[in-house]
Amino acid sequence: MSGPDDPSASIFLRAVSVEGPVDAVTIVFVHGAGISKYMWRPQVEALSEDFRVVTFDLPGHGTQNDTRFDFDSAVELSADIVADVRPSSVVLVGHSLGGYVALECAARAPDQVSGLVLSGSSADYRGWLGFRTRVIAALYRLGGRIPFVDRRFRARTADQIRRLPIADTTAQAIIDGGFYLHSWGEAGRALVGRDFQSRLKQYDGPVLLVNGEEDTLNVPNAEQFAAELSNVESAVIADAGHLCNLQAPSAYTDHIRDFSRGHRTPRSE
Repeated sequence: MSGPDDPSASIFLRAVSVEGPVDAVTIVFVHGAGISKYMWRPQVEALSEDFRVVTFDLPGHGTQNDTRFDFDSAVELSADIVADVRPSSVVLVGHSLGGYVALECAARAPDQVSGLVLSGSSADYRGWLGFRTRVIAALYRLGGRIPFVDRRFRARTADQIRRLPIADTTAQAIIDGGFYLHSWGEAGRALVGRDFQSRLKQYDGPVLLVNGEEDTLNVPNAEQFAAELSNVESAVIADAGHLCNLQAPSAYTDHIRDFSRGHRTPRSE
């Protein structure tokens, strides 16, 4: 982590939020593209009594929206946070872009991560999907530079958040955290061509792949990984899609709670 005299230290402290008992198992949540750490509010509110819960903003998002998204920088930030909260047992939870960031973090330092939960992060962004994502990402980056397009994106996304089965105060916190079309485009471009499947095989700790049943881009691959790899399990949440932690917050949180209870912190032994 950055030292006290490092200018980046203030950015680190501003981007990171920590709640819950310091001697509990730590759950570090990594948010998806174009949104902020507040997407995890339903999980933070439900889990922080029994777990140490950490959320943070990736580069180009939330409190770091004045920086440019970079995949390696996102992984390094995640690794800094994991290192900072140890020797507590650390469960990394990532959604979409955040899942790929969490996976890379765990693959680079598997002994630092006790368990991994990935949602909407089983797609292979190579081949045709990679080409399509590259095109869409370019359009997002362009749209983020056009004020009326960016405003429309933020307004439409805010309306979608308000329609989710979450408390009004939670929805407003997510909206206040902001939506970032240009960074969404940067993130999409960063995923194209990466072989995340091989990275998953390099992490031998327990892995849970949680997806909404309507997320047809990720569910088939997740179930295939679970069939092929002994340390991987797949769970499908009914009546939910890609944004399953907000579309079915109670069911999603139950999966995180049950998975994380299997990891005891060394300080409690």
